[in-house]
Amino acid sequence: HNEEGLLHILKKDPEFLIDYVNSLYSERLFDFSDSHKNLNFVWRIENIEPVIDKVFELVIEKAHYLGIQAHFCNAFFRSLTEKERPKLFLMDYCKKNYLNVEKIKVIVDITRHSFKELFEPILLLFVSLNQDVDTFSKISWRGNGGTYSGGVIIGDIQASEWKNILSIVQKSTIGTSLIPIKKHLNNCIEGALRMGDMERQERFLGKFV
Repeated sequence: HNEEGLLHILKKDPEFLIDYVNSLYSERLFDFSDSHKNLNFVWRIENIEPVIDKVFELVIEKAHYLGIQAHFCNAFFRSLTEKERPKLFLMDYCKKNYLNVEKIKVIVDITRHSFKELFEPILLLFVSLNQDVDTFSKISWRGNGGTYSGGVIIGDIQASEWKNILSIVQKSTIGTSLIPIKKHLNNCIEGALRMGDMERQERFLGKFV
């Protein structure tokens, strides 16, 4: 009841978390998108980090993440009260897996949906470890779209999001090795601004159709 039963089981057998998540996949045949589960109680278990690491491996191996919905692993980081251990886990996971695009995608997704104050530290940590622009460009730093209300200029919104990401990267002390990534971000900004101009033009012309 209220996940208390699962908590008691995990306190006796932390590895059961792997079986539990695996059963969710088997029973629901879902793609590990966000099910709005809240499993943040796992951080009440001592030394649960190695098990969560295995769960991440399981989830990433079973289903390719498309980035449309919040990733299932957000369940471990939703509505956290004590954040230090979860923060250290994600930072360490980034350090161990900075060459793996799929794993970094999951971390970034968590920081965008459930742990927003960690987005900047994770971004700065990643670029300090990996300055490869091809890898950087494959990660959904601003997400893959979203829901927009009528009347907004989507291109302008996306340009603002890219500008925020660039402003964070510019805080890095790495230096000239980040020039390709900064150029990529400027290209993203310019592309979004062009899209915004096209949206305005289409709306203007639409008034006369």
